[in-house]
Amino acid sequence: MNSSDPLVIVGAGLAGATAAQTLRAEGYAGPLVVIGDEPRQPYWRPPLSKGLLAGYAEPEHIAVAPPQEWADNDIDLRTGICVHELDPAARTLTLDDGSSVRYDQLLLATGGRARQLPGMYGARTLRTLPEALALRAELTERRSLLVVGAGLIGLEVAATARSLGCEVTVLEVAGAPLGRIVPPWLGGLFAALHRRNGVRFGLGVRLGRVSRTEDGVVAVAEDGRTNWSADLAVAAVGMVPATRLAERAGIAVSDGIVVDEWCRTSAPGVFAAGDVTTITHPLLGGLHRIEHYGNAMEQATAAARNMLGNKTSYAPVPSATSEQFGTRLEICGWPDAADVYGERGCTVRGEPGDLDFSALFWKDDRLVAAACVGRSREFEQWQRIIRDHPYTEVDRLTDPAVDLATIVG
Repeated sequence: MNSSDPLVIVGAGLAGATAAQTLRAEGYAGPLVVIGDEPRQPYWRPPLSKGLLAGYAEPEHIAVAPPQEWADNDIDLRTGICVHELDPAARTLTLDDGSSVRYDQLLLATGGRARQLPGMYGARTLRTLPEALALRAELTERRSLLVVGAGLIGLEVAATARSLGCEVTVLEVAGAPLGRIVPPWLGGLFAALHRRNGVRFGLGVRLGRVSRTEDGVVAVAEDGRTNWSADLAVAAVGMVPATRLAERAGIAVSDGIVVDEWCRTSAPGVFAAGDVTTITHPLLGGLHRIEHYGNAMEQATAAARNMLGNKTSYAPVPSATSEQFGTRLEICGWPDAADVYGERGCTVRGEPGDLDFSALFWKDDRLVAAACVGRSREFEQWQRIIRDHPYTEVDRLTDPAVDLATIVG
């Protein structure tokens, strides 16, 4: 790398911060610029729906690094700045104040925003630190909450709100929680866990609107005949990747910025990492996007190395982690690729009724995913087995007498 222009990272979330730290750790000593549109230094998002929302973590506790560390590592961190245009041919960025920045290599780590469904504008969202702090302040004053969406974030918000003494109702279009990532029987176990802790559910609900009133909020079903009221509502229905900058620059986008195994986009010298990217699905073909902090960190690390010419392929085993009412759920692999309802679709090691088990998902004779409840040590082994030993016999993997350490080595 002989250019005097800096390496530039657009996006100061976890992916962008990890990439900057990796570039320095890999020995890059040249100019390095990180540009973020939020007016604050990089922070961890997972605590937003848990510790920070509950009030036992504060903004300074979830910072990716102490403020001085960025200056100490000679990282030019620019916050509260939006990139307006990207010209890959000229290798130039135009900022919202009209100034421009040239780059030698560029990483897009722009993340995304909380999805807001039509008609749901009476509900808050939870994606950023300011949103989490605003919701926390309201939860301490209000006694009832509607949560729209029963995915991981929705259930975490529900559990946190119950711990603060709120009455909580969760509304979900599917027939069971967590329907995007686990089969209904497993989602049903978490519905039961929440009900035991006082959470109410409305499942199979298609909402028409959520409106604010003088007394709080009202959610009305599509049919107009059913409604729910509360002091406050939160919509937790996923995220939308921030691809506008890439699209306007002519970079390939398909529900995210398309990257190859080297984290390269379709534009020379432009890489991408984190929630904003889509990669080829190794089992189903096509493209898929991974929304998890582990992927953001690992892909950003690989992207940074590739920016320096240290070729590092990225072929992740996706994972997700959630804790609700003291029960830990961990998922790895590709449940969407499994024959979930087939005879060999899912096998279990442990006792689901005791919330102490691993559920194994198969495609033909290959282990493609695992979901662990209360088995964190075992979860790490499943990740390695899915990556390195996916064709291990099903009887060995489900036999409780078999030590998984003998398989992973």
